[in-house]
Amino acid sequence: MITIPSGRSAPLSAAVALALAVSAAPADAQTATDERVNALEQQLNQVLQQLQAIQRELEETRAEARRAQDTAQEAQEQAEGARQLQGAVAQGRAEGDPLVTSGEPRVKLSISGQINRAVNLANDGEGTDAFFVDNDTSNSRVRFEGTGDLGDGTTLGTRIELAVSPNNSFDVSQDNEEAGDFFDQRKVEVFARNDSFGRLSFGKGNMASEDTAEYDLSLVAGPIMYSGVSDIVGGLQFTDGSDLTGITLGDAFFNFDGNGRRDRVLYDSPVFGPGLQVSGAAAAGDRYDLAVTWGGDYGDWTGVQIGDFLTLGALAISDTNADDVDFRLSSSGSILHMPTGLSLTLSAGMDQRDDDENPYNLYGKVAWDTQFFDFGPTGFGVDLTRGNNVCAQCDEGYSAGIAAVQLVEDWGLEFYSQYRWFTLDTEAGAPGTDDLHVFTLGSRAKF
Repeated sequence: MITIPSGRSAPLSAAVALALAVSAAPADAQTATDERVNALEQQLNQVLQQLQAIQRELEETRAEARRAQDTAQEAQEQAEGARQLQGAVAQGRAEGDPLVTSGEPRVKLSISGQINRAVNLANDGEGTDAFFVDNDTSNSRVRFEGTGDLGDGTTLGTRIELAVSPNNSFDVSQDNEEAGDFFDQRKVEVFARNDSFGRLSFGKGNMASEDTAEYDLSLVAGPIMYSGVSDIVGGLQFTDGSDLTGITLGDAFFNFDGNGRRDRVLYDSPVFGPGLQVSGAAAAGDRYDLAVTWGGDYGDWTGVQIGDFLTLGALAISDTNADDVDFRLSSSGSILHMPTGLSLTLSAGMDQRDDDENPYNLYGKVAWDTQFFDFGPTGFGVDLTRGNNVCAQCDEGYSAGIAAVQLVEDWGLEFYSQYRWFTLDTEAGAPGTDDLHVFTLGSRAKF
């Protein structure tokens, strides 16, 4: 008895059984045997084809298994790499290592900047309108600074600071609400500093007199309220009640803050005593200036503590190379009573002119800094400024304001608001002007 197993081996077993039957057949059944042989060959061919198909399936299965193994190994390697990177980042943060590095291994690169956006609601005597601006009080910018230690207390540094200020508030006006994009190379300089010999800076940057009319210890000074009262609305024009006069707030109110930022060479002396420093600069266009600062510390307004008070001050003289101007004087000072947070800030500036119509600006502010919330301090300020002969058509101008700012220190955020009033008396023959009222709401984010 011949047993034929089931499954894929059945055709092969049938073929073997048929071969045995053929060998036992008599001679007179040869023809029938040949037919069976042909049938057997066909079955054998089918068996071979099935075996080949089975072999291909096995090879494909092995290949898929290898691919799956390789994929699993690759995923494991990627996960391990991610864990190593995460560990390195965490270790770097813990040790203070920068995530952004310089192309030079001995140079430390830092990137910082800010965004300062605001909306102004302005009433010019003719109507009220909203202006969406970048706040020129402290415009949006990005800063790249590289420093390297040369040894013996000497630091070599480079600095690039770019203003990126769309719809700058000093350009926006009633007849030009979309003033476009403002780009400026604020600083492009190289400097060397040694605390025993001072600092030498070369390139575009602050002159010695820059900011000397703006030294201020109050919180509200940073984003919105300081002696440059017109910066937040400098492009807006006074009206005569029905028409624009062409006299902008930037024309009528100016704090006479030195020579600004120029292509220059600047020398800052070492800090003498608790905070006295002398600076001098020479710039393109025959511009020169000299400044004495108290608590400035190479431009950082750290102040000098005297008992319960923090003090800060500056005085500068400048040759601006302007027509009919002999020289410019600018000064400011600020004192903060640290236990109460109360501060007083004063600023004064003037141009000595050949025609004896010396324009000047006087500014005063009382401020209070306190802490209502755990996430950051709160500041308030009230100020008053008077300008005289600041522009060709200007006689006397006054501005008063009230402001508040709230800091969120962990995120580098400041939220601020301000109400400000401007009034201007013009020279004889010039158009009269209506008062201008502005309410500002904005925020500054530092990074």
